[in-house]
Amino acid sequence: MTPPPDLLAQAFARHGTTRCAIMATTFRSGSTWIGRIMDRHGLTGMKHERLRAVPVHGDVAPMIDTMLAQTPGAVFASRLMWPQRNRLAHRLDLGRADSARFAAQFPDADWLWLRRRDVFAQGVSHWRARASGRWHVQSADRITEPAPRYDFAAIDACVRELVLHDRLWQDFFARAAIAPWVVWYEDLLLDAAPIARFMARFGHHLVETDSDLAVMADAHSAMCRDRYLADLFRRSRALDDTAGAAAA
Repeated sequence: MTPPPDLLAQAFARHGTTRCAIMATTFRSGSTWIGRIMDRHGLTGMKHERLRAVPVHGDVAPMIDTMLAQTPGAVFASRLMWPQRNRLAHRLDLGRADSARFAAQFPDADWLWLRRRDVFAQGVSHWRARASGRWHVQSADRITEPAPRYDFAAIDACVRELVLHDRLWQDFFARAAIAPWVVWYEDLLLDAAPIARFMARFGHHLVETDSDLAVMADAHSAMCRDRYLADLFRRSRALDDTAGAAAA
């Protein structure tokens, strides 16, 4: 049986949630790093992808109630990847045309859209994490990262997936008439002020940005990114040459 479309909003009301802080993002965007910092400074729950556990089948209501009961409070904070947003919307029977209604499930929500300019480096990071199964490394446990053999097709699939998810977030915000708080990963490496300003909207102050997570990118990442771009350039040129020959 399909749950009512407003099931999530009703659950928030039952649990006394009056505000939401949602980090909309894509894989390997630095969201774990930023989420942990925000969680540590008052936005409890932001270090988790709390809607990740939405079941594909079965009753979704118990999972939502359990999730809200585990971190009670007036503010619900969570990271949200596109596939998780899409699965939840599907379970609530809310399609693309219902983007505004989906957004309305989150009471008085502020949406932070964490993006990454260098999608090629992001794609390589996503590919390496999938290949090795190592998504995060504690600074204290820093060791040499596994260096999987370069695979153009696998990296290309990851890049295309990330671009798609980012464009779908863009479409969702436009259709839901949301003006998200846009933050770029590369900018945060230099200055955390954008995150501090977002947290101030909830009455929290950012004191320090030290992280217990190690940077996983290394020389192998850079090599794979450069090789992927070189291969992409050659392949696109070959396609252009083929198209030109066919048109001649």
